[in-house]
Amino acid sequence: MKMRFNITDFAAVQAEESIQEQVSLAKYNTFRFDYLAEFLATATDLESLKALLAWAKHFKQPITMIGGGSNVLIAADVPGLVIINRLTGISAREQAGNQVSLTVASGENWHQVVEHAVTQHWFGIENLALIPGTAGAAPVQNIGAYGVEIKDVIARVQVINTTTGDVYWITGHDCGFAYRDSHFKGVWKGSLLITAIELSLKKQGVLQLNYGGLSERIEGIPSLESVFNLVCQVRSEKLPDPLAIGNAGSFFKNPIVDQKHHDALKAQYPSLVSFPFEAGYKLAAGWLIDQAGWKGKVFQGVGVYDKQALVLVNYSESLADSLLDLEAQIKLSVNDKYGVLLEREPVQLPQSAYSSVEVG
Repeated sequence: MKMRFNITDFAAVQAEESIQEQVSLAKYNTFRFDYLAEFLATATDLESLKALLAWAKHFKQPITMIGGGSNVLIAADVPGLVIINRLTGISAREQAGNQVSLTVASGENWHQVVEHAVTQHWFGIENLALIPGTAGAAPVQNIGAYGVEIKDVIARVQVINTTTGDVYWITGHDCGFAYRDSHFKGVWKGSLLITAIELSLKKQGVLQLNYGGLSERIEGIPSLESVFNLVCQVRSEKLPDPLAIGNAGSFFKNPIVDQKHHDALKAQYPSLVSFPFEAGYKLAAGWLIDQAGWKGKVFQGVGVYDKQALVLVNYSESLADSLLDLEAQIKLSVNDKYGVLLEREPVQLPQSAYSSVEVG
């Protein structure tokens, strides 16, 4: 059932009371790049979000929604209205048989959602532990780790249309999920914001241990809790804490190549790290960057993390120009050496026109 709000002067005036001008975004992105939002406000529930959308529509302002800021590269001042997503709420509904439906507001911290599910002994998202960001960002990017992607458990996604204010649910099958991609980054960008997600979890499930060396490191008989704890341990060992070092986690997607390209690379580089994927192979971007000599390199206040070459970090008060330069150099180097073009994972801001990507 759809809900509709009228975009009126009254709604715009209501929202205006909570809107600040020229606000630093440094604490709203994990790279800690210090650019300004032209206007900034926080949405704590659907009504406040609707009022903010009404204000933006009334004053013809572009919209950008930020969650935890962990999958965003802010490279300049952001025009229009930046909405900080603080929509909260988690509820569960046990179904007949083995299913549990978990409904999560989009502003909830994703790792805490995973921790909650594990505590309740519900299977399905334990391999996605310690991925930074909000629940609303998870389907946008189709987050994944250790052989599991969010598309595997998404039943449906609740959205709000930024123009009409309609609030409704979209089934997971209709979201266009692909490797680190969805319709929210493509055809729906600019028109839909995610307000909640519904996950389909299991009371009893099969643990996924075939990726990332989990099976070799698990001690004793694997359990839901031990897999969750191991994933947290492995990620903590490889990835820097954004509170200590500015970063957005994995910066590059793992590139996908066809069989012929893969076989040629494997013949030349026998230690190439790769995995079968659809009709071709997925290459480990971290391995490519490492073998190209970038791991641990520092460049104008930014650098490549010394424990995981897939992660770019901000060591100083540098602005995004330094990181963009480093990114360009890495991409050129890897392409020259392997004939593979790397693609960035974080969403760059500002974006043109109306942005509805829920970033981190």
